[in-house]
Amino acid sequence: MDAAEIGAALAQVYALPHGRTRTERLETLAAAARTGSDRALEGRVLLELAQSYTYAGERDLVPVAYGRLLRIYDDHPAELGSMTHSVHWYLKWVTWGMVGNPALPLSTIDRWFDELDSRYRQRGYSPRPVLALRSELAREIGDAAAAAAWLEQAMAAPRDSMSDCDACERGEWGVTSVSLGDDEGGLAHWKPVLDGERTCAEEPHRVLAQALLPLVRTGRVAAARGAHLTGYPLVRHTEDLRPSVASHMEFCALTGNEARGLEILTEHANWLADSGADAGARLAFATGVCVLLRRLVALRLGDLPLAEGTVESVRARLEVEIGALCARYDARNGNSSVSLRTAARLAAEPLLDRLPLGLRSTLPRAASAPDSVRAADDFSGDRATEVRRLAELGAARLADTPEEAEAHLREALALGTQVLAGEEAARLGAQLVIAIASQPDRELDLADAAVRAAARWEGLSEPDVLHHTVVAARAFHRAERHGEAVALFEHALLSGAIPYPSGELAVVRAQFGRSLNALNRHREAARQFLEAARLVERDPERTKLHAELAWSAATALEYCGQDDEAVAAYQRAAQLWAGLGAVAERARCLRAAAWLRVCGEADPESGLTSMRTLIAELAPLAGRSAEAADELARTREQLARMREMGDATA
Repeated sequence: MDAAEIGAALAQVYALPHGRTRTERLETLAAAARTGSDRALEGRVLLELAQSYTYAGERDLVPVAYGRLLRIYDDHPAELGSMTHSVHWYLKWVTWGMVGNPALPLSTIDRWFDELDSRYRQRGYSPRPVLALRSELAREIGDAAAAAAWLEQAMAAPRDSMSDCDACERGEWGVTSVSLGDDEGGLAHWKPVLDGERTCAEEPHRVLAQALLPLVRTGRVAAARGAHLTGYPLVRHTEDLRPSVASHMEFCALTGNEARGLEILTEHANWLADSGADAGARLAFATGVCVLLRRLVALRLGDLPLAEGTVESVRARLEVEIGALCARYDARNGNSSVSLRTAARLAAEPLLDRLPLGLRSTLPRAASAPDSVRAADDFSGDRATEVRRLAELGAARLADTPEEAEAHLREALALGTQVLAGEEAARLGAQLVIAIASQPDRELDLADAAVRAAARWEGLSEPDVLHHTVVAARAFHRAERHGEAVALFEHALLSGAIPYPSGELAVVRAQFGRSLNALNRHREAARQFLEAARLVERDPERTKLHAELAWSAATALEYCGQDDEAVAAYQRAAQLWAGLGAVAERARCLRAAAWLRVCGEADPESGLTSMRTLIAELAPLAGRSAEAADELARTREQLARMREMGDATA
């Protein structure tokens, strides 16, 4: 291959998803570029190959590619000078990858740290990233005091162009604090990431997974639920986030959600036999999986089919592999810190009997388990009298004083946990939802109560399960907790027929669509808006809602590049607004459709024609309506811009 062919092939590789196919093509291009004379081209290929290894979960292969890149960078500074920032930026990530590579002796890693430190000093970069990496290495080899000391120095050093973003830095700070036994400190570091104030391409994906168990351990169970509902979709099926996927399984295993954990594992069953080239990621993934598998075995489900074997056989095989990986790390580190840390993780006991997630999953019954159904304790005596009294007080206060009703119902549920029969507890939970819903600004409390109410109705009433799941989803939507809202909307709408009339169901789907839009999932949002519009298209009393839904669908379709469908939806919305006499809304929809036509290649002239027609329709109205006059001015101004665009491209 000549340089032009390699460059063209490299451009094609950029469009491929990260994975083995991508890295294999880059390996071929790197070999071809090495035989040529264009060192800058070889540098570009090697840099892309090193990044591809990282994102494909093959960090152990990065040093060879990057070692070659550094050699040609040093030998050909003129040719590779434009890559200076990229070379030094990714040198930091190469060094980070070595921390988790048990095949590299600590002495080799130390030399790379010194190389990184030296190059940063030569270029005048801050030592902040180097100090942070030294802290991470100390943490991994079990030197807690050094990890804390290096981290303190890193946080005190100035930020510059080589520093990781604030979200990524906080991710590592939190991991170090939690590893030192300080859950509160870790959560404090992570708070801006968990709250959505600090984000990047990598975060909050990892932090949401890392925070799951610390949130539970510190009693923030609703936040832990939210981190799972929001975080799991971000890491699902993502190769370089296998440890994060495993953290979600581990969380499920330790919060009474083993069935949900098994669902996640089944979705990623192909990873069980794929050890990959990244030992650190493999150890983290296998350990998290085994926490779940041990719980399933404890529940007498060891014979359950899984992958090519059973839960028990997969557990046994993975634990042998875990032992071998730990031995490699212990040999490199000269201590047993990794083995001890892993053993403690595997031996963890459940933190909660059950944390309702709002997502129903069911485990098969254990074949060896005795046939028994938990019955409520004897509901008699003083305790029963008190529970009934509180329940009656709560019911009586629902209509006029919901705050008092809430207090009585919460107390009744807490006191009656072990004595209430299933349906009695479910009805009290439903009343608690009503009491909270009657109070302003209680959306997150309402969502939590509704999720718990849905869990109480499981096995008793499917419509009540679905209703309370939707109540929780809508509360999360209003609170702008869109990750949690989407997870629950999706689950409820896929689970069965929600017991709502079509008009109300259209409103539910509209809220679902708006939450999807907030997560930049516009294609899925458009489907929800279109389905919601279908539900009310024959209802003359909901024409305004129909118009709003058509408009929302058009906007979502435009965002995801479906221009023809967007134009049709804008025109349908304009037709509906016309029937309502809504001049401004109709004009805005017609202008949006016209812009799509003008900017498209198929029929720009039709867009200009529709704008001229709109002007002719608005002109007679402008003298009688300020609103119409304003829309007329806007339309004329935008038509002028469209014509300027046409002149510029002619």
